[in-house]
Amino acid sequence: MGTKTLIRLVIALAVLGGIAAILHFAGSGGAVSEVSSSTTKKKVFEDFPINDVAKVVIKQKDGSITLNKGAKSWEVAEREGYPANVEPIVGLLRKIWDLNIVQPITIGRTQYGRLGLLDPAAADSKAEEAATLLTFQNKEGKDLASLWLGKVYARNEGRPDPFGGGMATTDAGRYVKRGDGNLVYLVGETFSDVKIEAPEWIDKNFFKVEKIKSIEIVSANKADDWKLERAAEADDFTLANAAATEKLDPNKVSSMKAAFANPQLEDVFIGEEKGQQKTDVTTFKIVTFDDFKYEISVGAKNDLNELPLSLKVTAELPKERKPGAEESDEEKKKLDQEFTDRVAALQKKLDAEKKLEGHVFKVRSYIVDSITKKRSELMEEKKAEEGQAQEVAPGVSLPGLPAPAPKVEAPAPAPEKAPEAPKAEAPKAEAPKAEAPKAEAPKAEAPKAEAPAPAAAPANAPEAPQTAAPEAPQTAAPAPAPKPAEAPAPQN
Repeated sequence: MGTKTLIRLVIALAVLGGIAAILHFAGSGGAVSEVSSSTTKKKVFEDFPINDVAKVVIKQKDGSITLNKGAKSWEVAEREGYPANVEPIVGLLRKIWDLNIVQPITIGRTQYGRLGLLDPAAADSKAEEAATLLTFQNKEGKDLASLWLGKVYARNEGRPDPFGGGMATTDAGRYVKRGDGNLVYLVGETFSDVKIEAPEWIDKNFFKVEKIKSIEIVSANKADDWKLERAAEADDFTLANAAATEKLDPNKVSSMKAAFANPQLEDVFIGEEKGQQKTDVTTFKIVTFDDFKYEISVGAKNDLNELPLSLKVTAELPKERKPGAEESDEEKKKLDQEFTDRVAALQKKLDAEKKLEGHVFKVRSYIVDSITKKRSELMEEKKAEEGQAQEVAPGVSLPGLPAPAPKVEAPAPAPEKAPEAPKAEAPKAEAPKAEAPKAEAPKAEAPKAEAPAPAAAPANAPEAPQTAAPEAPQTAAPAPAPKPAEAPAPQN
């Protein structure tokens, strides 16, 4: 093989290698690539003991939280064993069990702070450099595994950020490392739901009032209390023990039918803070058509529109169904099964709500604001009497109110006998005699007032217009005679 041929072969291989590299980076879009092939994925934990985990401890630089697997369900230790939301805990364990490595990161231990992987328990670690440490234990308290969560990996989208500040990015993964090793990995999970705030983990399922038959409010002022009731679900509320002068406004009590239909809890008070919460400001007593009885007591709300709430609930569930007179065997079987299912659902609801007793909950005040009303605020407003003047600004009309009647002034009384005005006779005006001017006479201007008919006019002068005598004015003094118009000069 000649030298020239060898050189050409080397050049060709270099070109092919460059093309391959370009295609590789162009196809990946600048993102990280997996270590293994697409058919063989490597897990962070090859054998994570998911079924043995009975405790999860989440620790950060500024706090921690512990989730315990109780006899019946998961619990939040920082809330005195209050039930935890099971779904996110089970979801977290499944993520750890199936967590795949996207790319190993070659980095020294001195560089852990750049990726947020420093020990959160170390005194010299800063909050922004410290990891979120997950520790998984069995029921005996033995550590099974641990995972350190570092900074979130943001992938460049290759387009400007519409909100400014450079290029747009998307959270695509997180830097992690196992607690028993020093290898750092990039994984495809962000673990955005891993937090140390207790309200994020407690079970938010709350009580729910349905089909209200009667609702009563009890407060410190008995004059403001009231009770609404109805005989059927389709009926409107009526006011119990209403006075003769009281008329309930249906529009103001319509919201009472949905009272506590979907209340939400924010947190649970514990320890000394629980003892400081008073729920004796207002109590709502509710009876439903399913024979559930609720006593819901609330306290005063704070500046954040939050207030404490406590609950008592009882129910009298039917034991058996009374069959109809003409039920067939097939109908009876069907109706009996529906009755059994219905009672079982009510019993499950009662059991769940009974577990809420004894706790003091933090809730938003909106769940009671619309129904916390005084007795007088439920009544129809008195309409203004007919003909009563409304005190409103001039030119302003209020909807629903009659417009004020215009004020009509009484006519002045007529005098007993008005004196008759003397009739004034129009004087007869004589036409002036026209004198021949010594020089050319100027053109006469139009008369300002009509002149009375002259007795005689010159031969060559035009006729004076005929005017009617003016009517006598209705006054005591006679009207002055108008000045006669000057006759135009005769033409030569």
